[in-house]
Amino acid sequence: MGFHYAHKPPGAGPSWLADQVGAGGAILVEFAQRDAPTCRLEEPIMAKVLKRYANRLRVVQSDVDASPEDAAAFAVAAVPTFVLFVDGVEKDRLVGYQSVDDLTRALEEAAVAPPD
Repeated sequence: MGFHYAHKPPGAGPSWLADQVGAGGAILVEFAQRDAPTCRLEEPIMAKVLKRYANRLRVVQSDVDASPEDAAAFAVAAVPTFVLFVDGVEKDRLVGYQSVDDLTRALEEAAVAPPD
């Protein structure tokens, strides 16, 4: 799998995010708003989580302003919202600022392999 952080490409169809979630494995979807201060605070935290969980986790980011249909489809009412899927099944949902420890705990509770 590898280190993977994907943003929805411009012009991608409405099924792009659902296709990512359905691809299998552990996927953390980060619903964010580019200009929201709390979302910007999450950027270095997400980099640490990705580094720690390389080869075990894919992170996909959806900008709720650019893709409001994604937020509606996944019932997202606030940003940032993190939705963890394992093999297409929602395992956890975290709303608001999350620390590295918060995200790590959610990953471990969902049985995503812990780092070596």
